[in-house]
Amino acid sequence: MVEQVSFLSDGLEIKGDLRRRREGAPCVVALHGLTGDKDKGMWPAISSRMESEGYACLKFNFRGCGEKERSEGRFEDTTLSARIEDFRTALDYLEGRKDVYTDRIGVVGASLGGMVAMGSQDERINATVVMASPYKIPRYDRPRRPVKKGEYYVLPSGEKFKQKFYIDLKNYDMRKYIRNASPVLIIQGDSDGIVPVEHARTLYASASEPKRLEIIENADHAFSNSEPLGGAMDLIVDWFDDYL
Repeated sequence: MVEQVSFLSDGLEIKGDLRRRREGAPCVVALHGLTGDKDKGMWPAISSRMESEGYACLKFNFRGCGEKERSEGRFEDTTLSARIEDFRTALDYLEGRKDVYTDRIGVVGASLGGMVAMGSQDERINATVVMASPYKIPRYDRPRRPVKKGEYYVLPSGEKFKQKFYIDLKNYDMRKYIRNASPVLIIQGDSDGIVPVEHARTLYASASEPKRLEIIENADHAFSNSEPLGGAMDLIVDWFDDYL
């Protein structure tokens, strides 16, 4: 069963959906990446797989993200802190439901979504999975066009955000925050052209036990090929079966 849901974060309507087969199931929250969308890429497959394995799964579009179901807000105002607030508000929303077992909550985040999961430091999370997640983000090219209190940084996708994105990032050291994310499974593709494998190894070295690192052959940053994604989902299910 798929239920369209929404909740408010800093006064903005965040749109998502909740999949579940039964009441009282442990819940996995899915966090997309910087320019991601809950309805694109790996997320429909992961959500469906979680449901088939007996979990509830909440996925949502961060503020300013989404096409079919766009959450309120402007993408250009993106910061890690703002996305962490959206995630925490999602957890608040789950706590208000009686049909989800909120004492057993897991999170799976990809790329910046993994940084959200680690950076949140939320004690309500019982198990964490991060996929293709960096411990730091490189700077992107800036156009010569000044914009009010700064300049826009332009992503390869054409999306843009403001200088405050990088100013905000200075408050977060993922090598520190991952220590409190255990039990944590780190999944990385060996063909990731955006986040080098060394980032996953650095995060693993910094994490506390229980922890696990898996490098998936032929997996790109988005896990766009079905075989590597299937292998990653098997690992995710096993991890949550062990720790949720």
